[in-house]
Amino acid sequence: MTYSCADFTADVMQCLVHSQAIRATDIPDDDPARSADMAVEAIVSMHRASLSSRFVRELLDEVDSLDTVERQYGSGALAFLFFLQSAILNESRIAVQDASDARAVALVSHLPSAEEWLKHIRMDPAHA
Repeated sequence: MTYSCADFTADVMQCLVHSQAIRATDIPDDDPARSADMAVEAIVSMHRASLSSRFVRELLDEVDSLDTVERQYGSGALAFLFFLQSAILNESRIAVQDASDARAVALVSHLPSAEEWLKHIRMDPAHA
Protein backbone atom coordinates (compact mmCIF):
# COMPACT_ATOMS: atom_id res chain seq x y z
CA MET A 1 0.00 0.00 0.00
CA THR A 2 1.37 3.40 -0.92
CA TYR A 3 1.02 6.54 1.10
CA SER A 4 0.77 9.69 -1.00
CA CYS A 5 1.30 13.36 -0.27
CA ALA A 6 -2.48 13.75 -0.49
CA ASP A 7 -2.89 11.05 2.17
CA PHE A 8 -0.37 12.82 4.39
CA THR A 9 -2.11 16.16 3.94
CA ALA A 10 -5.50 14.63 4.73
CA ASP A 11 -4.12 12.96 7.86
CA VAL A 12 -2.47 16.14 9.12
CA MET A 13 -5.58 18.22 8.47
CA GLN A 14 -7.81 15.67 10.23
CA CYS A 15 -5.45 15.66 13.20
CA LEU A 16 -5.71 19.45 13.37
CA VAL A 17 -9.49 19.22 13.14
CA HIS A 18 -9.52 16.61 15.91
CA SER A 19 -7.39 18.88 18.12
CA GLN A 20 -9.75 21.78 17.30
CA ALA A 21 -6.94 23.87 15.81
CA ILE A 22 -8.93 24.24 12.57
CA ARG A 23 -12.49 23.53 11.40
CA ALA A 24 -13.13 20.81 8.84
CA THR A 25 -15.22 23.24 6.82
CA ASP A 26 -12.19 25.53 6.43
CA ILE A 27 -9.99 22.92 4.78
CA PRO A 28 -9.52 23.95 1.15
CA ASP A 29 -10.33 21.42 -1.59
CA ASP A 30 -7.48 20.50 -3.90
CA ASP A 31 -5.17 23.31 -2.80
CA PRO A 32 -2.13 21.80 -1.05
CA ALA A 33 -0.41 25.18 -0.70
CA ARG A 34 -3.36 26.70 1.17
CA SER A 35 -3.68 23.53 3.26
CA ALA A 36 -0.01 23.73 4.18
CA ASP A 37 -0.31 27.40 5.13
CA MET A 38 -3.36 26.64 7.26
CA ALA A 39 -1.61 23.71 8.96
CA VAL A 40 1.52 25.72 9.73
CA GLU A 41 -0.53 28.60 11.13
CA ALA A 42 -2.50 26.20 13.35
CA ILE A 43 0.65 24.49 14.61
CA VAL A 44 2.32 27.82 15.41
CA SER A 45 -0.82 28.95 17.22
CA MET A 46 -0.87 25.73 19.25
CA HIS A 47 2.78 26.27 20.15
CA ARG A 48 2.06 29.81 21.37
CA ALA A 49 -0.79 28.48 23.51
CA SER A 50 1.61 25.93 24.98
CA LEU A 51 4.14 28.67 25.77
CA SER A 52 1.45 30.81 27.40
CA SER A 53 0.39 27.86 29.54
CA ARG A 54 4.00 27.12 30.50
CA PHE A 55 4.44 30.76 31.58
CA VAL A 56 1.50 30.46 33.97
CA ARG A 57 2.78 27.13 35.34
CA GLU A 58 6.21 28.62 36.00
CA LEU A 59 4.68 31.70 37.59
CA LEU A 60 2.47 29.67 39.91
CA ASP A 61 5.36 27.37 40.80
CA GLU A 62 7.26 30.48 41.86
CA VAL A 63 4.53 32.28 43.84
CA ASP A 64 1.98 29.56 44.71
CA SER A 65 -1.10 31.66 43.85
CA LEU A 66 -2.28 34.77 42.06
CA ASP A 67 -3.43 36.10 45.42
CA THR A 68 0.20 35.94 46.55
CA VAL A 69 1.24 37.98 43.50
CA GLU A 70 -1.31 40.65 44.36
CA ARG A 71 -0.32 40.78 48.02
CA GLN A 72 3.44 40.87 47.41
CA TYR A 73 3.63 42.86 44.17
CA GLY A 74 0.29 44.70 43.90
CA SER A 75 -2.70 44.52 41.61
CA GLY A 76 -0.87 46.46 38.89
CA ALA A 77 1.82 43.79 38.74
CA LEU A 78 -0.84 41.09 38.60
CA ALA A 79 -2.52 42.86 35.68
CA PHE A 80 0.86 43.21 33.92
CA LEU A 81 1.41 39.45 34.25
CA PHE A 82 -1.94 38.76 32.58
CA PHE A 83 -1.04 41.17 29.78
CA LEU A 84 2.28 39.36 29.46
CA GLN A 85 0.50 36.02 29.18
CA SER A 86 -1.59 37.50 26.38
CA ALA A 87 1.52 38.88 24.66
CA ILE A 88 3.12 35.42 24.79
CA LEU A 89 -0.04 33.90 23.31
CA ASN A 90 -0.28 36.52 20.56
CA GLU A 91 3.46 36.71 19.91
CA SER A 92 3.53 40.42 20.70
CA ARG A 93 5.19 42.69 23.27
CA ILE A 94 4.01 44.84 26.15
CA ALA A 95 5.65 47.92 27.60
CA VAL A 96 6.76 48.50 31.16
CA GLN A 97 5.08 51.76 32.11
CA ASP A 98 5.45 52.15 35.85
CA ALA A 99 7.04 50.79 39.00
CA SER A 100 4.33 48.17 39.40
CA ASP A 101 5.16 46.77 35.96
CA ALA A 102 8.86 46.82 36.85
CA ARG A 103 8.13 44.73 39.97
CA ALA A 104 6.35 42.18 37.78
CA VAL A 105 9.36 42.09 35.43
CA ALA A 106 11.62 41.42 38.41
CA LEU A 107 9.42 38.45 39.32
CA VAL A 108 9.41 37.16 35.73
CA SER A 109 13.19 37.42 35.58
CA HIS A 110 13.42 34.71 38.28
CA LEU A 111 11.35 32.16 36.34
CA PRO A 112 13.10 29.19 34.68
CA SER A 113 12.23 30.38 31.16
CA ALA A 114 12.76 34.07 31.91
CA GLU A 115 14.73 34.62 28.72
CA GLU A 116 11.75 33.46 26.67
CA TRP A 117 9.22 35.58 28.62
CA LEU A 118 11.36 38.73 28.64
CA LYS A 119 11.31 38.74 24.82
CA HIS A 120 7.70 39.86 25.13
CA ILE A 121 8.49 42.87 27.32
CA ARG A 122 9.56 46.25 26.02
CA MET A 123 11.40 48.20 28.71
CA ASP A 124 10.85 51.94 29.02
CA PRO A 125 14.28 53.43 29.82
CA ALA A 126 12.75 55.31 32.75
CA HIS A 127 11.72 52.00 34.34
CA ALA A 128 14.64 49.78 33.33
